Amino acid sequence: MIKLNSSLRGSLILTFTTIALILVMGYSFLSAQYFMKGMDTIIADHMVRAATAVANDKGYTAVSDLDGYTVTREWTDQPDSIVAAVPTPPQNSNRLQKVNLERTEEELDQLVFYMVTGTSKDLFYVSFHISPDRVSDLALRNGRDSLVTLLAIGLGTAVVLALMVWWLMHRMAQPVTRLGIWARGLNEKTLDEKVPDFGFRDLNDFAEVVRSSLISVKDGLDREQTFLRRASHELRTPISVIRSNIQLLEKLKSFQPDVQCDSRADAAVNRIDRASLTMKHLTETLLWLGREDISELPQREVRLDQLIENITSDLKYLLDGKSVQLSVRTSPSTFELPETAARIVIGNLVRNAFQHTWEGQIRITQEGWIVEVENFDTSVVEKDDDLGFGLGLQLTEKLTRRLGWKFENIILQDGRSTRLCFKADLKTSEAFRDC
Repeated sequence: MIKLNSSLRGSLILTFTTIALILVMGYSFLSAQYFMKGMDTIIADHMVRAATAVANDKGYTAVSDLDGYTVTREWTDQPDSIVAAVPTPPQNSNRLQKVNLERTEEELDQLVFYMVTGTSKDLFYVSFHISPDRVSDLALRNGRDSLVTLLAIGLGTAVVLALMVWWLMHRMAQPVTRLGIWARGLNEKTLDEKVPDFGFRDLNDFAEVVRSSLISVKDGLDREQTFLRRASHELRTPISVIRSNIQLLEKLKSFQPDVQCDSRADAAVNRIDRASLTMKHLTETLLWLGREDISELPQREVRLDQLIENITSDLKYLLDGKSVQLSVRTSPSTFELPETAARIVIGNLVRNAFQHTWEGQIRITQEGWIVEVENFDTSVVEKDDDLGFGLGLQLTEKLTRRLGWKFENIILQDGRSTRLCFKADLKTSEAFRDC
């Protein structure tokens, strides 16, 4: 079922218009009903008066005709046309009833009124009929005038209600429209400005809530970006010190080949070296995410296949001591890319796969714009349920989203497959085929 998202203004206009039409039609119908009942009451009163006059006349006959009102003691004495149309005499006293007599082409239709009324003498049946030829010009003119007056009042009321609805909608819609324009125009510069007056207290309160919420979100983002920038910059110094000292240790070892070295010390140094390299890559990623604008990065021609092979070679130390089969398949491809950003993203994907695979297989495939890294871990080492997913992939997802690159992270039964396309503006996963 299709859900229609109608506007507030349209809903209010429809609601008020419907209410106005119902009121106008209802009161017009009620007025017409009261008009007809008034006419019926007048005719009924005249019929009762005629019956009373005949009853008080000592010389009345079986059938009396008094100013068009036929008064009889028996129902069968009424005109044949009435008795034929209504064979059964009326039972309820002083209750006016009507019947329409349709005549031939030579005769006109008649509207017949009849009733039974009781007097001090006896019960009398009274009838009265109206046809177009018996209605005077004055009565016709008064009837037309009454109908015109009724229509004029109904239309006038409808026009007045329509004008009121239009004024109310204009009075309400203009501030709401201004509120929408103001809300869409909010940004970092205009958030500190005072909320304008929208004419209604509720709208002013709502605008203040929107402004306060956006200020809270902005403050949170500012704190997050400030923390990322400061923490990343602060981390760069100790990381650089660690990396420099490791390189110094390697040089000292090369200058003193005869010195007996402890294998445990070498292993510790290697672990420190690997950890510092991981921290270095992570810090670089955080710094990139903390930048104000990364949409316009300097680009240069990059051999994507060579970049992948270099990164894989640099990170192979993460597979030392592991029973992992590594497969790297690339195709010569040169593209215009922001090299540093591409190196960070690919490095995060490869390093994450190397770190979370203890025994199994890792496949790195590059074809054109697309890079795919798959890791399958068959070891029995206790590991997280979210295999192959860590902080590196989370940061990679954020970074690729900001750069406009297509990134997919697919969970497999015993591993994970990550796919990256450096070609922007892809809408579906099938687009990887034609990337």
